[in-house]
Amino acid sequence: MKIEEWNKIEEVMTELMGWDRGIGVMCDEHRSVAAKKPVYDLTEREDKKLKYRLRKRYIQYQNRTIQDIEEKDN
Repeated sequence: MKIEEWNKIEEVMTELMGWDRGIGVMCDEHRSVAAKKPVYDLTEREDKKLKYRLRKRYIQYQNRTIQDIEEKDN
């Protein structure tokens, strides 16, 4: 993965989750895919797997946030 792409993902994740949680999620998912490899050395398969996991976590968090807002409104 190119560092530019990683930085774009980081911006989106931290915008939604806040800095600490966003960075934590990204590091956790990176460790689960390729613990001892830097992001820029991932294979194409590892890269896709990491993006998939990050997308999944983003959507889960986003849906949880929307549900919390709806519950407060009711």
